[in-house]
Amino acid sequence: MAEDKYLALAEHKPTLGEIKIAPEVVSIIAGISVEEVQGVHLSSSGLSESVTSFLTRNTKGQGVKLGLSDGKLRVDVYVYLDYGTSVPEIAKKVQSKVNQQLLLMTELEVTEVNIHVEGIIPAKSTSTVDPDDIFAENDGDEK
Repeated sequence: MAEDKYLALAEHKPTLGEIKIAPEVVSIIAGISVEEVQGVHLSSSGLSESVTSFLTRNTKGQGVKLGLSDGKLRVDVYVYLDYGTSVPEIAKKVQSKVNQQLLLMTELEVTEVNIHVEGIIPAKSTSTVDPDDIFAENDGDEK
């Protein structure tokens, strides 16, 4: 018999039936939660996933991996942070946001939200080149 690929939600009495959520939906909820924290960017997991997500237009679940043991959910989040942000502070915000949103939207009990910082994104530098005169010298003298 095929393995059930959906996550079953807690039963409430009286019940009209069961509710199941695809793991991809849980990943997307977690991904959106991560991106709501300022200074945090989800990591893509590899070329094949990047191509697949580009073709299917699903990028919100990238950088999120789920694990399930004894009916409890473990979430691993792979992120890049903006330069100058406090890693412990941002990680706690991400953990809290992911836990809150998954509990609110799915009622799944999350035991762990592990944050994996894969890199730092440097601050953007502004160009001082005039696009109308790219060969001009910037010596401060006006002619």
